[in-house]
Formats: sequence, structure tokens, C-alpha cells
Amino acid sequence: MIIIYILLPLFIIVFGWIAYQKTIKELYTPSKNMQNVLPSILTYNIQKFPWSFKTLKTIAEMDNHSIILIQECYDELFSSLESYFPHYYICRSKMKGITIVNSGLVILSKYPIIDYKFVPYVNYNAKTLDCLTEKGFLTATMDVNGKPLTVINTHLQSCDHERYDQHAFLQLKELLKYVEKLDTYIIGGDFNIDIEDLKTRHRLQVFYPSDPTIYIDFKTSKSQSSPAKGYEGLVFDYFITGGNLRMDPVTIQSPYSDHNPVSSKIDLEF
Repeated sequence: MIIIYILLPLFIIVFGWIAYQKTIKELYTPSKNMQNVLPSILTYNIQKFPWSFKTLKTIAEMDNHSIILIQECYDELFSSLESYFPHYYICRSKMKGITIVNSGLVILSKYPIIDYKFVPYVNYNAKTLDCLTEKGFLTATMDVNGKPLTVINTHLQSCDHERYDQHAFLQLKELLKYVEKLDTYIIGGDFNIDIEDLKTRHRLQVFYPSDPTIYIDFKTSKSQSSPAKGYEGLVFDYFITGGNLRMDPVTIQSPYSDHNPVSSKIDLEF
């Protein structure tokens, strides 16, 4: 009987949380469109879990970018993105299956979003905590000065004690297969693959910062946004592009998350 009293409230909380995530609005449209917006982009794994007490105020201070890609935005229950970014189109990945949390992917844009889609990955490591979240990629096609641009946000399979998990490369293969039909696109996010490891496996048009975006102690599996003894600096956050796009990413130091955000101007040549 005691077990029932313990498990029943837990059951209600978990399924209530799942039901809440399935009601999240997929696309928010601002009442006023921005004019004469210069193209720039920011990608940031904000590490905002449901049990975190962090607000989104720090993220809102980065609203000088026309496109913002957010990963690990698992909780907006008490602090919504709409309240901090009222002039952005906001596209989210609504949970499709039954997991503890959704993908945590969000795309914000000052350009009108004319189409969007969330695609779950077929490959993932079921032996890791990543199986509790809906891994995949979120796409948004935007009207940039009268021409379409597809922007994709993703967060690949993580790994605790190694430089990467092989499932991350399998997921990347799925993503690259998807963009074969696209002419002009930007893929950004937390790839969980250091840029040097990526370059040994793929020849891609990729733009990345020179400074690390995360520091990891592979012995303890701990990670943080600043250097420390025993921590290796890696570049997990960057952009893969298709078409005549040129970028110049830089790492922005921030203690908000274990990742540092990456910012870049976008030189569009349609």
C-alpha cells in the first residue's frame, strides 16, 4: 500500500508532464514583422532542464541576432520564450512519441517562417540517458528578403567518457541524407562531435569558431564552459551549409550553460 501511495503521485506527475509537452505550441507568430534585418545566427545549448531554476533572461540579451538556434530548452513552464522574444517567429519541436522530455530544439527567427518540420532520428544509443529525450532535427524554411532559406537545428547523440558516440555519426548521416534535396541551407546546433573528428570523417562545407565551445573531463564525464585542469577544450557547436553561404563564427564566453554560444554573420549569395 505504501508503494502505491509513492508511485501513484509519481505516475501522475510524469504523465502530466508528458501531456503538457504535447500541448506546446509549435509555431508562434509575432504581431509585427521586423524590417531591414541583417542576417546573423546564434546557436546555443542552454542546458535548461525541467528541474533547473534558470530563467531565459540571459538568452534574451542575445536578441541582436536575426536567427537563434537553441538546444536543451526542455522547460518553458514558468518562463516562456514568447515573453522574452515577442518580435521573433518561434518554432518548436512538439513531442511525437512518448519520452520523458521532447527534443529541446527551438528556432527563433526575425524572418517569417513559412514552413517547419521535426524529424526524429532512427538511430540513437538506447543505453544512454539520451533515450529519454526525442532526438532529431527541427527544420524551418524562412522568407529572407523574398527568397527561401532552410535552417536546421539539431542536437546529436552525446557521449560521457569518449570524444563521440558512433550513433552521433549515424544521426549525422540521416541529416545529410535529408539535405541532399536542398540547395541553400544552414545546419547548426550541438553536434557532440569535435570539429577535428568531423573533418576526419566527412568533407563538408562547415564553418566553426577557433575557440572551444565546451570543456570536458572524460574521466569524470563532467563538462563546463570554461577551461580547467583535466578538461579538454572541444568545438561541438558549428554550422554546416549548402549553397553560396559564407560565415565567420566566433565563440562567446558565457557561464549560463556548459556550452558557450556561437555567433556568426551570414553572407547570403542566392
